[in-house]
Amino acid sequence: MKDDELLNETPNPEATQTVTADKSQDYGLLGLTGMFIILLGYNLFKGLPISDLNAMFWGYLGMAFIIKYRQEKTTSNLIIAIGGIVASLSALANYILSTW
Repeated sequence: MKDDELLNETPNPEATQTVTADKSQDYGLLGLTGMFIILLGYNLFKGLPISDLNAMFWGYLGMAFIIKYRQEKTTSNLIIAIGGIVASLSALANYILSTW
């Protein structure tokens, strides 16, 4: 049996789990983004505040990209993470001040 045949027969289960976790997080982010857009459109149409939705969405996005940055160490992930956290905190402050 050749080495490459042996590698094909015994996949690394840890690598498979990592890929599955990454894909599930990506689909989760797509679902969250879709729901955010629907709720954002509804709230804008009805004249309702949107800062609470913004705080939750950008907070999730910022934290998700912090994890991606820790794994991949790319500058774009760090910039998105910082931007998401700043946007989340700004929206949270706006929500608190507008509902106080």
